[in-house]
Amino acid sequence: MLGFVRLSRLKFLVGGVIGGALGTTVAAFAFGSVSWRWYALAQATITSLHLMTQYANEYFDRECDTGSERTPFSGGSGALQEGSMPAATALAAAMVCAVLGIGGAALLISTGRTTAGTLALAIALLSWFYSAPPFRLLAHGVGELDTAFIVGILVPLCAYAAQTQTVDARMLASTLPLAGATFAMMICVEVPDVRVDAAGGKRTLVVRTGLKRAHMLVVLGLSLAVAGVVIGVLLAAPVTFAAMVAVALPAASGTERALRQRRWEAPTGRAQIAARGVSTFFLIGVGSVLGYLVALP
Repeated sequence: MLGFVRLSRLKFLVGGVIGGALGTTVAAFAFGSVSWRWYALAQATITSLHLMTQYANEYFDRECDTGSERTPFSGGSGALQEGSMPAATALAAAMVCAVLGIGGAALLISTGRTTAGTLALAIALLSWFYSAPPFRLLAHGVGELDTAFIVGILVPLCAYAAQTQTVDARMLASTLPLAGATFAMMICVEVPDVRVDAAGGKRTLVVRTGLKRAHMLVVLGLSLAVAGVVIGVLLAAPVTFAAMVAVALPAASGTERALRQRRWEAPTGRAQIAARGVSTFFLIGVGSVLGYLVALP
């Protein structure tokens, strides 16, 4: 049981919860109230698909993770490599969660939440092929974009559409800070594993660009976050949305600086960069939610 909990890496579910909260909070700001029934269904669907992704990644990435430099935020759980349970358990868990997530999507569609259900199906498809063959997106330099698109954009839109049955420009713009933060986080958590990934044929963006250019990718992600704040305010997002996200920018800048100063050359520096990336994601995500939450009437 403890091995299965370890395999689940439950702390990473926070990302899907933040995305669901963002979409729901923007809906509350736009329409004055939300339905907790639709929130629960959308969030349960999102979380099921998130767990599916983690179990599938543990299974399909198990050989590459054998030699990884495991940190609290990278390198996999280690449960399969250390024999806590057979690999088939991870695949079976992924399939069960896939059925639950797709079932949630079908329920959304059948109850009139067609847009939310369709978005959930898109999340399921793109999440599965993040690590699963034949596409295995994480090994071809597009896994980072795939994750940013799913966690940062599709998840909040799904939660929003569950409330409103539609998607609008303000909601889309409001996802961009979270998408940019997700992309930057992915770059950071790949840093400790760059050597093992390269040796195992896992061509992540950090492997392709090299560690010396990784900070430029983080800048790209943070630029998207800033652009999202500006566009969001122009599309009638509350000023508090910009203010709360701005609070996280010094931490985000520190993440980029750690990469630019090549702190990854020290063993402890690689783990710290991964942790900084996760912290940046968390701060920008929570800031986005709070920016709308404090503006509620």
